[in-house]
Amino acid sequence: MKQVNIPHFKDVIIMSTSCDHCGYKSNEVKTGGAIPDKGKRVKLLCDDPEDLARDILKSETCGLVIPELNLDLTPGTLGGRFTTLEGLLTQVREELHSRVFSQTSDSMEAETKDRWEKFFAKLDEAIAGKVKFTVVMEDPLAASYIQNVYAPDPDPNMVVEEFERTEEQNETLGLNDMKV
Repeated sequence: MKQVNIPHFKDVIIMSTSCDHCGYKSNEVKTGGAIPDKGKRVKLLCDDPEDLARDILKSETCGLVIPELNLDLTPGTLGGRFTTLEGLLTQVREELHSRVFSQTSDSMEAETKDRWEKFFAKLDEAIAGKVKFTVVMEDPLAASYIQNVYAPDPDPNMVVEEFERTEEQNETLGLNDMKV
């Protein structure tokens, strides 16, 4: 475990586990500090291959959507990750590809298989920086981050907005039962 300060964001704890006996490896990131009053939504237009090198922290409470790729990751998917945008897309690709084509490939209908192959082709183009796309991260705990390469100035391709959490989000996060 190691505490790391992300400039223009906050302190995070990076946890890494590796078993020499069975080969299991795991990495996870947790943010520290108080729970903010509002959630945060970050939208980034990736119109340059260099955008793929931006650092990204996706917490376990963060949902991620890329409309142009028809990609929608619900909160909890992949757990907490601190990587680059390219690294996150690659992890998504590897995990989805192994689940879709590992056991069901033989029994999958041709039309379904074709749709998945087109999806992965588009995702591969995005990973290679060949297509423009928009990343939308919504985190009710405001514990996720995309690097602003222009910091401390505003990023012209990024919009960061706060939002009021819904009652359902507060309930899911266990915030309604907290007595402070």
